[in-house]
Amino acid sequence: MIRLPLTTGLLAALLTLGGCSLLPESEPVAVYQYSQPPQNLIQQRPQSLPLSLRVDTPQAGYAHTGPRLMVQTRDNQLLSYRGVRWSDPTPTLLREYLAQAFQRQGGLRAVTTDENALHADVHLGSDLRRFQVVDGEQPHILIELQARLVNPESRRIYVSRDFRIEQPIGNTQIAHVLEGHERAAQTLARQLLEWALPQMAAIPADSRP
Repeated sequence: MIRLPLTTGLLAALLTLGGCSLLPESEPVAVYQYSQPPQNLIQQRPQSLPLSLRVDTPQAGYAHTGPRLMVQTRDNQLLSYRGVRWSDPTPTLLREYLAQAFQRQGGLRAVTTDENALHADVHLGSDLRRFQVVDGEQPHILIELQARLVNPESRRIYVSRDFRIEQPIGNTQIAHVLEGHERAAQTLARQLLEWALPQMAAIPADSRP
């Protein structure tokens, strides 16, 4: 599911403290990205909505603002995998994936992101609180996202919801981590679509921008 092939060296990737220190320029780095979300994330095809949606970049704490792959150890430290990173900072990576999920699902008049700063009827804002491997007896990928649909003119929140995704993985080797991350992202996108599309359809016409 991940685009770049895995090498034997990556399977033995070591952990290094923190996501804030830079790798030496001489150290090779393997860069990974998500595949495109599937078009059939939700079973029931949504009704067509005369609304445009802007997916904003999630707000995140310092540990999750960069492109490092983070892991929470059994003693609650946050470490990062050496020699591998995402193709974009984590909030940007997730924003693009979610925007593609809404685009590929169809039903909306248009889907953009805050990178373009175009007008949209509804903004999807969010706070990214967890995006990491959790090491333990049952290692898993953990994503926690608080999402909200916002009126861009009044800044009033129509509705909000917390999402928590726990995707089991076989172990914390990088191959399992990357596959688990992609499965977790698909689950998050599906749950977000199933929640957001009906909520947008229920917005009264007189309260839209």
